[in-house]
Amino acid sequence: MQLIARSPTFVGMMTSEELTRRLADLAEKFSVPGASAALWREDTLVKAETGTANVATGAPVLPNTLFAAGSVTKVFTASLAMTLVDEGLLKLDAPVRDYLPDFQLTNSERSAAITVRMLLNHSSGLPGDYMPDLAPGDDVLDRLMRELTTLPVTGIPGERWSYSNMGMGALGRITEVITGQSYHAALSTRILEPLGLNATADAEELLLRSTAVGHTVDPASGSARPVSRLRAWPENGPAGSRLWLDIDALISFGRTHIDGTAPAGRRLLSPWALHEMREPQFDDFWGCFPMYVNYGLGWAIVRAGDDPVLAHGGANLGMHSTLYVLPEQKAVLAVLTNSTNGFQLYSALCEGLLKECFDVRSPAPAYPPEPAFEVDTEQFTGAYRSPNGQVSVDVRDGQLHLRLTPAPHLGTWEQLNGRTPGDSQALPLVCVDSERLRFSMNLGSPGAFAPVQFYSPGADGRPTLVRVGTLYERTL
Repeated sequence: MQLIARSPTFVGMMTSEELTRRLADLAEKFSVPGASAALWREDTLVKAETGTANVATGAPVLPNTLFAAGSVTKVFTASLAMTLVDEGLLKLDAPVRDYLPDFQLTNSERSAAITVRMLLNHSSGLPGDYMPDLAPGDDVLDRLMRELTTLPVTGIPGERWSYSNMGMGALGRITEVITGQSYHAALSTRILEPLGLNATADAEELLLRSTAVGHTVDPASGSARPVSRLRAWPENGPAGSRLWLDIDALISFGRTHIDGTAPAGRRLLSPWALHEMREPQFDDFWGCFPMYVNYGLGWAIVRAGDDPVLAHGGANLGMHSTLYVLPEQKAVLAVLTNSTNGFQLYSALCEGLLKECFDVRSPAPAYPPEPAFEVDTEQFTGAYRSPNGQVSVDVRDGQLHLRLTPAPHLGTWEQLNGRTPGDSQALPLVCVDSERLRFSMNLGSPGAFAPVQFYSPGADGRPTLVRVGTLYERTL
């Protein structure tokens, strides 16, 4: 892999040479063709690049190579919305229907209860990964809103966290209505251009710049090949399907969330807006998002309190990205990769850097099946649905088992990322709390467990909701 050296600048104990070495070693270990990483602290920047932007052409990753932001875009969308809140054009606790009068899902009462804040903190109950793949166009978000009329709201809006790409799409549409611009134009004029970012959502501009393409990795050989499409799902632009940027852009954006100002001193976000975005929104966040302890408005929270750590990861076709901001320590950490294995690279790199440079340890993502509690198994059995698919819970050999069957449209995502959608398996559940609502699900490999939580018992005492990554509502 080609390495691009940097001058020996220090951030804490980290040098550019050491960051480059670690990045290259991890890229080789996890079969990541190319990556960029940067660490900024109190006006000192350390950067590294390694590998190729495209294995088919051999083009190197350069300091200004654009990668997919993926769902890190959600923090950009949240920031765009908060500029409107700062100007009094948008109210956090106003119903979405104040701005989108035709906003309607299959349950009218629940639709009417959804607020702007719920879109920002992912408690709206809107679908998580519904991807209709609409034709591109400036009206694509308007057309996306019409798709909502056939979809349910899962659970009671505002009560439970449930990650929602559609919620960000609705927020993007609100910004269009208020500004009179397309989402991407509003993002450019209010965020990208004031910060001077090398970032774009325009496919034609990508052709004119050094642009990384995503890669899928053969698990047997470790060989990588480019994905079949550069981008997909234009309607999910506000959620992360369209924005490309370089590592400097990601660092500069993160710096804005330290004090709310652009590099030239122009204020983008008020101190109040920054505080709101960092404020934990949920009392119960167990099992919601591994490695995060809570969620704010747009930001995931790795550590809450007086010395917070904010983060957001992202994925696109064959790409993974992440951004960390430590406001009190005036530090930003960012990684961009062009591989389906990029998550493994950035997790390993960031875990080490956060611990060494800032004494930050990510919450453990494991959910071991202990202690174990006996449950009335029949209380939990049945079928639960959402637009993401169906969850079936039954009893096998005296133990609860859960089978998750994804919706057919999610198979397209798997195929575009080089994976073959497989048959779902029924996996065993073990109750791990005295209230008998939290469970550990054995994923079948040593030490691999996932959280499952049941909610909201009905009149018969049976839970009406289950979270397996996202929320599903009982139908049987």
